[in-house]
Amino acid sequence: MFGADTPLVIDALQMAAVAVVAGGAGVYLLMRRRRTSTDAASTDAPRRSMDLEERVQVLERIATDRSIDLAEEIEVLREERDRKLEATPQ
Repeated sequence: MFGADTPLVIDALQMAAVAVVAGGAGVYLLMRRRRTSTDAASTDAPRRSMDLEERVQVLERIATDRSIDLAEEIEVLREERDRKLEATPQ
């Protein structure tokens, strides 16, 4: 049943098992990293969409506004944007 090569065969099987486990763990970690980056991007999309909508509204207001105080209003909008950027956690 057991021959002279039995220890070599057992060693080869152990090395193969270690290689399979290491490969599986690598694939698992890679997929987990991809999933978390995809989840982060999908949760970030609505916020970016709302930011874009706000920008379009501001541009529409600037394009349709014919007041003399346009430069002053632009500065107020810039200050609001800066306050929002400071308030958002990084």
